[in-house]
Amino acid sequence: MDEELPQLEIEGGDAWYRAVPPAAVPMPARHMPDLHGARTIVSDPAAGCLYDLRILGDADGQHVTVVPEIDYWRTRITPDKPVYPRRVPIDHVYVEHRLAYEPPTSGQLPPEPPRTDAADYLLRRLSPRPDQPGARTPVPARTVGNVHGRRIIQATPLGFSWDLRAISEPYEDRNHDIVVNLTSAHEYYAWTLTGAHPNPVPIGIYLLWTE
Repeated sequence: MDEELPQLEIEGGDAWYRAVPPAAVPMPARHMPDLHGARTIVSDPAAGCLYDLRILGDADGQHVTVVPEIDYWRTRITPDKPVYPRRVPIDHVYVEHRLAYEPPTSGQLPPEPPRTDAADYLLRRLSPRPDQPGARTPVPARTVGNVHGRRIIQATPLGFSWDLRAISEPYEDRNHDIVVNLTSAHEYYAWTLTGAHPNPVPIGIYLLWTE
């Protein structure tokens, strides 16, 4: 990784694999520095919210330039290929801001999926209005229906590893562990755009989270 990660700590023990990644909350782009490359949500009062966007450059007056996630990577992997950005009012743009990691108290375990009915679970996720983006809260990868192509967060003894993508569904390896093949976001999109094969790494699913 580009920088050293802080050691993950669990109060009352060293079970780093129980650490829960912090959520990413939407913050108004107007109040955020260093917009270029930021993961972005555009709020459209007439429709809802558009996720999986990135900002190109910094704010231009009252507007920012956004592109779909794949076009952001296209500018980095195949810069000779055209992309078609669009300018949107900065007041309609939110940036995904990752909260700081807070170690759990002694004995606290990662949250499990709600053991309630579907209606109660839905109420927990309600947004104030359709054009108001919500937080991206990590959930254990083992609890979702499928993981292929999803954004993945990996817990490690030194911290969390971000910007990963799953390129397989869970499977049992030769050691009888349940693992998922992961690659970096850069390799994932290079594979998508150019066919360049990634270098997948199988990681135990109990270490993985998705959003």
